[in-house]
Amino acid sequence: MWHTRAMYPRLLILITLCSSSALAASSIPPLGKAIQIVFYAKVPQMIGGQLSNQEVVKILELGQARSDMLRQAGKVSDNLKNDLSRWAKTLEHDPQNVRFKRTEAGWKAVQQNGWNIDLEATYSALSQVLTDPAKGQVKVVFSEKQPFRTLEFFRSRGILGHIGEGITRYRGSTRARMTNIHVGAGHFDDTLFEGKVFSFNKMVGPINRATGFVEGLVISGDQTQAGVGGGICQVSTTVFRALYTAGLPILERRNHRYQVSYYSPLGLDATIYQPSQDLKFTNDTGGSIWFQTTWNDRRRRLEVQAFGSPRAEKVSVTGPVLLASRRSPPDKYIFDHNMRVGAKDQVDWAVPGATVVVYRTFKNTSGKVVKSETLRSVYVPWPNIFKVGPTPAPRATPKNPDPKNLDPKKIPSSAPTPSIPAPGSDGVPPA
Repeated sequence: MWHTRAMYPRLLILITLCSSSALAASSIPPLGKAIQIVFYAKVPQMIGGQLSNQEVVKILELGQARSDMLRQAGKVSDNLKNDLSRWAKTLEHDPQNVRFKRTEAGWKAVQQNGWNIDLEATYSALSQVLTDPAKGQVKVVFSEKQPFRTLEFFRSRGILGHIGEGITRYRGSTRARMTNIHVGAGHFDDTLFEGKVFSFNKMVGPINRATGFVEGLVISGDQTQAGVGGGICQVSTTVFRALYTAGLPILERRNHRYQVSYYSPLGLDATIYQPSQDLKFTNDTGGSIWFQTTWNDRRRRLEVQAFGSPRAEKVSVTGPVLLASRRSPPDKYIFDHNMRVGAKDQVDWAVPGATVVVYRTFKNTSGKVVKSETLRSVYVPWPNIFKVGPTPAPRATPKNPDPKNLDPKKIPSSAPTPSIPAPGSDGVPPA
């Protein structure tokens, strides 16, 4: 036990010495200000046609102890250079073309310039601060590179803000139909229109396999059948809604022959069929029009946004208002000799006919209606349509059966008359 007791005084002395050293170290004044390495940049933006800057500030704090060590050494250490290099990589990026973004305050266009950090120049600036105790802040030295599409690009073309929006949903679409939606909508994603007459067909170009479209279902005459580009009307309808809500005068537009569930609500659809049927508007904005498109296959949602020079009047769209409705006709059958015997496949579903109107009004800044327009759409009643294969041939029976070979118990009291197709009908029930 005496050995243990003898150790306590030495342990207490050691603790006292350590505490005295710590107190002595803490009493040493700092060699200068704690160093901050500051990245400061301005991001140009445009809201409602007005230019402004959003400030970006990033700070790397070195702390007092590390700052003192660097000042004492009088140079930038390799460890600090490594830290700065890693930090610089989080700041650097390539320039990004201006794109309008939706915010809580409305639509905003942001010009994200490219940032390239000059590490050697930043090290030099830091070395000067190390020799001056009164200085504690070092600015990161970097260069900027503007994107191809700047805010000035938009302003020079009169594109100052949001003017119209179109939204449709395509739940239930086949993979082929969605492919055509993607290809068609891609022609309106970050796309500039310059001119007096907007033509959907000119914007999209030829609809064929060579341009990426695949075979889908199209309305042709009195039936829905396979055709390259089936589903492109999802895009034309969405574009129509964007420009209609923007207030552009309609030059050419036709609704679909019958009601299509993808284009609810009624009265705001637009069909196209190259080269005979187009969707056209007069561009009366006084400038160009910029389109941005997004689609979400999980939610089956297509969105087209139009930007340009907002008109002085406020445009509002109301409706549709149902004026008349007509019952769908009886089921229709179409013979298809390529189908198996007795096959039956439904290709269209019945919908009633309808006459609807949509109203578009223009109000001045004081709320007074200065112009009102009516958009009328007529949809024909549509039947259930089935494709059917050939009718099975009736089972043959002997012309003069031998009564000795017949079982009296199996002789029916009245034999049914077999169904025989009418001449030329190919076994298809009457339409």
